Amino acid sequence: MNAHISERDLAEIERSAEAARKVVLNPQELAHLDRYLNPSESSPYPLEYSFYLLGDVREKTVLDLGCGSGECIFPLARRGAIVLAMDISPQLIELARKRVDAAGVRATVKVGSAYETGLPAGSIDVIFCMSLVHHLDVAKVRNEMLRVLAPAGYIVLKEPIRFSKSYATVCNLLPAYGDISDFEHPLTPAELATMTEPFTVEGLRYFRLPIVPLTIRWFPAANMTAWKLSGWVLRNLPPTRTYATSVAMKLRRQSST
Repeated sequence: MNAHISERDLAEIERSAEAARKVVLNPQELAHLDRYLNPSESSPYPLEYSFYLLGDVREKTVLDLGCGSGECIFPLARRGAIVLAMDISPQLIELARKRVDAAGVRATVKVGSAYETGLPAGSIDVIFCMSLVHHLDVAKVRNEMLRVLAPAGYIVLKEPIRFSKSYATVCNLLPAYGDISDFEHPLTPAELATMTEPFTVEGLRYFRLPIVPLTIRWFPAANMTAWKLSGWVLRNLPPTRTYATSVAMKLRRQSST
């Protein structure tokens, strides 16, 4: 990793260290990860849908970029991928290694920057990137993804978004909820366009209307119902996608011919 670390990266490392201190590894968690092995295309959950978009990754080199504490490594490995997991936080990487050991799967887990991964050009078949880009300089991380991605490679991307100006105004008036850094924010339409510009976009879907986080906060027992209702509305009433708070898609490297 580059010896020069930006203020943004330092803030992210510090935030991640605090998040890592709160993580309690659960030996029973592996039983709940089977949902990602063969998920449905119609899943109302963006992470399940992201695993659907992976397709067949047997014997493919998959980079779990911004892997955090490693929750996705086990299902990626179980699906036959050659997994390389990377995160800028040493504390989260240590947790990821513990998860890998507990699961008994094979994966290379290392500390690294999404701006300068140190990986050879064109060496990665699939980049699995869950909720990382909104922490970063979008163009800079996109360019590094392009550099390491194989000619026939693709990215599975999931990110928080905020396209409605009125909803953004309301959210800005409310106190922050959860572990939020000073630099992160949901992607705007312009930022998402910057991310997707060099790629062919496939399987784009929107998720998580505001009813979902509100329900989780105030009526947690209705969590699943809220997700399913949100999914139905977004699929059948396209204008509501302006109020979606998450998006998932496959970004395929464009042919040079």
